[in-house]
Amino acid sequence: MPYLGLEGNGLLAGITLSSGMGFVLFGYDDGVIGGLLTAPSFEAVFRLSSSMQGTVTSLFIIGALVGCLFTGISNGRWGRLTITHVGSVILSIGATLQAASFGVPQLIVGRVVAGVGLGLVTSNVIVWQSESAPRQVRGMMVASALSLLIVGQLLAYWIDYAMSGYTSSVGWRFPLAFQAFIAILTSVMLIFMPESPRWLFQQDRTEEATEILRLLQTHKGVVDEEALASTIADIVEALEVEKKQAGWKELLTEDTVRSRRRVLLACLLNACQAWSGSTPISYYTTVIFEDSVGLPHHLALLMSGFLQIWFLVASFGTWYGIEKIGRRKSFMFSATSMAIVMAILAACLAVDTHATGIVAAIMVFLYQSFYTWGFMGGLWCYGPEILPLAHRTKGSGLATACLWLSTFVVVEFVPTALSNIGWQTYIIFAVFNIAFVPMVYFLFPETAGFTLEAVDLAFMDKEKGPVKKADELWHVIKRGGDIGLREEVAHEKKDQMMNVEMVEKV
Repeated sequence: MPYLGLEGNGLLAGITLSSGMGFVLFGYDDGVIGGLLTAPSFEAVFRLSSSMQGTVTSLFIIGALVGCLFTGISNGRWGRLTITHVGSVILSIGATLQAASFGVPQLIVGRVVAGVGLGLVTSNVIVWQSESAPRQVRGMMVASALSLLIVGQLLAYWIDYAMSGYTSSVGWRFPLAFQAFIAILTSVMLIFMPESPRWLFQQDRTEEATEILRLLQTHKGVVDEEALASTIADIVEALEVEKKQAGWKELLTEDTVRSRRRVLLACLLNACQAWSGSTPISYYTTVIFEDSVGLPHHLALLMSGFLQIWFLVASFGTWYGIEKIGRRKSFMFSATSMAIVMAILAACLAVDTHATGIVAAIMVFLYQSFYTWGFMGGLWCYGPEILPLAHRTKGSGLATACLWLSTFVVVEFVPTALSNIGWQTYIIFAVFNIAFVPMVYFLFPETAGFTLEAVDLAFMDKEKGPVKKADELWHVIKRGGDIGLREEVAHEKKDQMMNVEMVEKV
């Protein structure tokens, strides 16, 4: 029985969990290396200087950047799941190399290899999930998968904490090796999941794609045949509109569905997330708890762990808000709130008293809430939504590469900034967050409730522009109406023919 006999909500849950495992990998690596760099058993083997610690951390990002760029170059040739499988295997090899290291060169090679694997996973798995999800719950599904990223961070933190008592090398080898287990488990879970139906349609595997869509839209053994036919018609129409615009040349020029603009928007949004300030918050959390609040080192570490638990709890709010409020309002609310928190945090650290230290600690908890309610969950949802089908793989690879590149720059910038200008570093990130608000308002159209194909409509209207057109379409959806690419394109062609006939008569 295919896909473990799952259908409807059960199959969607399986897809969400499998996609989320890819983000467990992301979160785990994000959390595990930071806890090991200062472990006595780790230092005894590698004796890394401060600059070399930064290199070991950042080279993983470079590897992830390479993986994302490969996704873009491959252009979905081998499918969403195939590349994700390959990425999981490569990541497991990288994790094994790190765990078996006896010197810095092998550790660095392992970090780069693992980074390449994670780049392949993150740039493909979210596209696969978005292309499989119904429009009504797509945002919630992606947001719930992103919650598992935080689970990965929590898992890494508490494994590091549990192994910190070991004086032998097992104290750091086991946490690194455990990532290989997660990667293999991810690949095994994906074996039982269906390929993206939209990718299958793109490859002319119509029968297989239709059957998967039928299973996804089955509820209590019943399929809405009319809704299924409408979905298939929209996908086919989107492929027809975009079929002559799928190359790199067309991506670099402005085509019918404004592919270049849409890829640039996805890249810009990914860069915005890196500069929203999540990196310095993570970097400085223990220092705030220890130096400003006055907690001993052991309690400061525990508070950092509780912060991650709060981060996970706060992420549940995104499941609801991302669909009800919409992507644009979520981004603008998140950016505004993060700017305020950053400004207050900077002021508290500048004064540096016990009382302001407590306020600073509260600000860190608030920041994690506002970050996950907008830029964390919304980013990974919005990227695949905004990209046209013909360029979704290339665009996703480039956009995720922009995220990793921007993260690399921030990782290199933050330690130097904190050591030279201290609390003023947070003012810089407050300014960035304020700048994001008008950027989102004027440039980024709403996508909540749209089918992936219907997003094309917002960009095909040359007179109104994508933001205004998408706002009109969103209000139609909110009133219970439906929009379809096929009907809109047919209507547009009819209007064009009428205009031609009128001109000929004149």
